[in-house]
Amino acid sequence: MKRSLSLALLGVAVSLSAQGAAVVNGDFEGGTLTGWYASGAFVGGSSTAIVNSGNGYPALAGNQSALIVAMSQHPLNDTVTCTTDPWNVACPLPVPFSPSGAGVPTFFSQNVAGRFLRGGFIAQDLNVSAGDTLDWLSRRFGEVASGTAGSQGNVDNAFFIATNGSTEAVVDLRSNLSSYTFGQGGLWSIYFGVQQTEDPYLWSGLQVDAIQLRSTEVSEPASLSLVLAAGGMLFWRRRTTVRPLR
Repeated sequence: MKRSLSLALLGVAVSLSAQGAAVVNGDFEGGTLTGWYASGAFVGGSSTAIVNSGNGYPALAGNQSALIVAMSQHPLNDTVTCTTDPWNVACPLPVPFSPSGAGVPTFFSQNVAGRFLRGGFIAQDLNVSAGDTLDWLSRRFGEVASGTAGSQGNVDNAFFIATNGSTEAVVDLRSNLSSYTFGQGGLWSIYFGVQQTEDPYLWSGLQVDAIQLRSTEVSEPASLSLVLAAGGMLFWRRRTTVRPLR
């Protein structure tokens, strides 16, 4: 019995200690993008910002949220590219942000309907365990709000990307999905963003908030009670079985 209790106590203690890594500034409550790499912060192309009820975008949770906006001011087609755009709006080429220098996700280099993509994103590196789940809240604005998952053409993209250099997962946020489970442990880069496709004038925006990592091994309060109960039983058994020396 004593050995069984010891093993139970050890097992629950290990479970309690196996916590997933936290997302840095996943709630944006500090009013900044601290902890995130932000791409596309320039006038006329796309921008990333903190928003709240004071600037007309009530937070999804708490008082602050992040907002990524992609705007288009001139048609981009097979012959009109970023370099020939008469409005001189530079398309945001993503600066490499990935674990161990694995390279930018291929998603950013893909064209939709033969058009160059223009947009922005926020990104962060996470150390995860296999089976950990990332949860978030999101809201879409502008043209992307009317898009349907998987559609191309004259509908913008709102996306979540997770990549570790060998695996690249893309979640279409027009599908209203709000979580992603990592199949492998290790260092991953996560991205939230929005991109223009081929429309010239309609803007799109993506608001994100409450981004947090949920570990499959995070114990519930009942597990803590089990630890305390098992520890107390072990202490009681030791007191009742130890006999004074004669």
